[in-house]
Amino acid sequence: MPRPCRIDGCPDAAARHKTACHRHRTRIRRYGDPHFTTWTVADETDIQIAVARRELPPGMTRLERRLVGEQLTRRGASATEIARIAGVTPRTVVRWRTTERKAA
Repeated sequence: MPRPCRIDGCPDAAARHKTACHRHRTRIRRYGDPHFTTWTVADETDIQIAVARRELPPGMTRLERRLVGEQLTRRGASATEIARIAGVTPRTVVRWRTTERKAA
């Protein structure tokens, strides 16, 4: 029987001959924190800088890119311009906008 992952609250089994599951081993190796995800960490200062300068500072997380896109949408920027700034495709910006509209 496989051992459970050592991270509290993780329902997955530990990787073979290891103490943590594959997902948490990857997070620990990349970020040093087993609970870190790019969808939970956003620096509001970086977001404001990106919106004001209309360019991304290095190391922006996925959540921060999306929040930049939302703020630029509110300021009337086109999907093409937001895509260029956020480093995504215009289709991604359209999907973000659709998701926002459905949530409202």
